[in-house]
Amino acid sequence: MADMEEMIKEEISRIGGLQERVVFKDIVERLFLSLYETNQEMYRELESRIMDDLVFDLNRYQITMGIVERAYLDPSHHLLTPIREEDMMPQKVDLPELLRRLEEDGRSLVGTYFMEYDYLGIQKLLEKGRIGGRIVTDAGEYPAEFSVERNEAYLREISRLYEVFVSNGVPWQTVNAPYLYKFVDVYLEKLPEEIKPPQKIRKIEPDLGEYAQWARDDFVPIWNIGKRRMDSVGFPVPCEDHKGYEHTISIREYGSEHVYLIDDTAHIYSVRQTENKLMIMGEEAEARKWQVYIIRNGATRRFDRFTYPLMTNQRRDEFLERFGRRQGRRVRTEGELSRFIGSFGLEDYVVYEGFEILDRENSGEETESYDMNSFIQDEIRESEYGKRLVLRFRKKSALTFLLRDIMSFLVSEVQLMYGEYRCEGRLL
Repeated sequence: MADMEEMIKEEISRIGGLQERVVFKDIVERLFLSLYETNQEMYRELESRIMDDLVFDLNRYQITMGIVERAYLDPSHHLLTPIREEDMMPQKVDLPELLRRLEEDGRSLVGTYFMEYDYLGIQKLLEKGRIGGRIVTDAGEYPAEFSVERNEAYLREISRLYEVFVSNGVPWQTVNAPYLYKFVDVYLEKLPEEIKPPQKIRKIEPDLGEYAQWARDDFVPIWNIGKRRMDSVGFPVPCEDHKGYEHTISIREYGSEHVYLIDDTAHIYSVRQTENKLMIMGEEAEARKWQVYIIRNGATRRFDRFTYPLMTNQRRDEFLERFGRRQGRRVRTEGELSRFIGSFGLEDYVVYEGFEILDRENSGEETESYDMNSFIQDEIRESEYGKRLVLRFRKKSALTFLLRDIMSFLVSEVQLMYGEYRCEGRLL
């Protein structure tokens, strides 16, 4: 502004006639300077909105994940709820239900266990496939055959969340979900012939052998996402292109501090969130109910009880991180890679020590990490990796059973940036 005023003063001094100088000064002050100041104010508002958008993109879409004992599960919690609504229902398998599942599916799910064990150890359990066990009824005890598989139900929820992010035009960030990869399902493969109605099942006990000491059947995964069916407010408004319609949903009841994403099969062009409204632009011409994902933002309360720490995919709120993420800037140097990994604030668990680029074959070495984004199938990348980018980490936390999973989260984030490599993690 000061430079502009100096330029105007210089122009005024060049005008010879006094009357012309007064007229010019009056016009400039009333019109030009007013317009210039208005433009400057609009520019400052635009700059502020851009900065707010950078912060919004980084912080408001964070996913918080954890597990809690069923006895301490609070469905009305202000922030965290079970990933699957079925977990809020009591789990009980009676003989008629067992027979129905066996007839329909050829086997029956009899238990889901959280394994408080290292990733590599769980892999060895899963490799066993079939295990023994027993079924206890009011008529006696009978040996039975079971199978063990990785639980996929919770992982499908993450995959579905990815689809919702994509359909709403929100950049995907790996969910830091180390607990979900530690759940295993146990299936009854065949019911002993001696067990028949009207017997009543008292207990089903699969034999997990040496892994039984790490198996917990009372844990439920939780996250900061709620699902609601919401009505459109009023009638859809036709858009200027005469093809789409804008629907309005009131979010006043739930709070404007949260993020709202539409999970629906209707073709959606865009979703905008204002202070108390959600604006949906799409092809749907009739008012309707919408399936909405609510990503809750807030802090846990001091009296909340969690046996294991909550995990989040939030990165440090620094300008360089925000701006680089918004611009889609690639990490190119070793220093940038180190800063990127450190931006997640997980140094209390694993500390990044460096990397090495190796040939494609791993010479029989045991793979210590896994891809948390394995459900992403639409990326444009080579089907065969030419090299391996191996990231080295040092153990820091006493929660050793979680470290390879936390490392896998960091490796998965790096994998999204380096599609030309197969990224792996190695715990030192």
